[in-house]
Amino acid sequence: MSFAPLIAKLPRPMLDELLERLKNSYHQSQTFTDHANWLNLKGYKISRSQVHRFCQDLRKIKFESPDGADILTIYLDRVEQANSIL
Repeated sequence: MSFAPLIAKLPRPMLDELLERLKNSYHQSQTFTDHANWLNLKGYKISRSQVHRFCQDLRKIKFESPDGADILTIYLDRVEQANSIL
């Protein structure tokens, strides 16, 4: 996985809100740039490519995980594991 380290450092409520925004992106015609701009307005310097990588990682986790799994918790656990190896 190609983790987006700055996104992983966001507070959990912000991550939850970003996840909801990503889930609703298609219906609201929002792009990765829109999400990055939203995060920047909230004071977090996150690029469009980081949002894209984050979304790709979440899709992989969702595909691998059983229904009802908290994909955000799994993502954060994997980021922490990757950082502990370094």
